[in-house]
Amino acid sequence: MWRSWASRCVRRTVEVRAYADRIVVRCEGEVVADHRRFFGRDRTLYDPWHYLTVLATKPGALRNVTAFQGWQMPPALARLRRKLGSGEEADRRFVRVLAAVLEDGLEPVEAAAREALAAGTVSDDVILNILTRRREPPRR
Repeated sequence: MWRSWASRCVRRTVEVRAYADRIVVRCEGEVVADHRRFFGRDRTLYDPWHYLTVLATKPGALRNVTAFQGWQMPPALARLRRKLGSGEEADRRFVRVLAAVLEDGLEPVEAAAREALAAGTVSDDVILNILTRRREPPRR
């Protein structure tokens, strides 16, 4: 399951270990970040997935925040984003789908988006419904 480390680590001490090829961050003994190390100047690297909790409360950030510019999303999510269009309402609908990653994980959300797109449906409600149905135990 996808976990939002940022909200759990606010105002807590973290341990940062820098290795030759990566940086590892631990919070309360748990690895909360493990990133490839970059050497160079004048470049900032962002992982947009780290900002999901913020994005859920501020969907407009999808268009306006540097971390989301040029974001390489999984194919079905990128296609869904294009099909939803642009503007505030489209951002809100897309962020509702992205926020499901926090609870369901990336692969199930991507699969639900693929299923909805294959059915010709471009709707956050449909995708969230697919995810809810998959969480329910089978009926007997």
